[in-house]
Amino acid sequence: MSASPDETHFAPAVEEDARDLRLRILRAATRSFSEHGYDGTRMTRVARDAGVSRATLYKRFSTKAELLRALNEFVISEWRVWLQASVAVAPSVRVAIDRWLREGLTDEDRTQSVRALTAEDAQGELLLDQAITERGLEETRQVLALVLRRGVESGEVRRDLDVDATARALQSLLLGLQRNRATTRPIAALEGERDVDALVDLVLAGLLAPTP
Repeated sequence: MSASPDETHFAPAVEEDARDLRLRILRAATRSFSEHGYDGTRMTRVARDAGVSRATLYKRFSTKAELLRALNEFVISEWRVWLQASVAVAPSVRVAIDRWLREGLTDEDRTQSVRALTAEDAQGELLLDQAITERGLEETRQVLALVLRRGVESGEVRRDLDVDATARALQSLLLGLQRNRATTRPIAALEGERDVDALVDLVLAGLLAPTP
């Protein structure tokens, strides 16, 4: 019996690494959930956008809900790696917070991920992932608190700073701005580089110790 068109049209020429294949599927899911919402996304669309057969997709994610939860965990993990690789090793608090805010506010991939995971029709399924999400947020706060604490110890950051509360406030600020940027109907939006510059300057002015 010959293979169906669905099974052959997207078949890779060579065996693909399972991890790379999973990443390709998750990237395609991000785009689809972002553009069409959770309810509007069909697994056949994800398979087509990922360049795989439906059988290959369903072998790895048996339902759309499973795919959404895998995407949520993947995004949390990816952001954790970003924090560790970019922010936690920055040479100063100024560089760390500047980099974190700018990348968080201007990177289109991050905006697309936020749009996909904050869509109203996705929230029912993501409630099942609440523990994973909360753990990811806590790990983010810990990295920010570590950066700020180092700044206090070095004298770069104000010594009267409430480190833990400030880490929570910074996280809430960026997440709120990301969600506002991701929505199709933002209440107010940072409209360009000048607005981002002004926001970063404002945040740093409140964090850094006065220069002699």
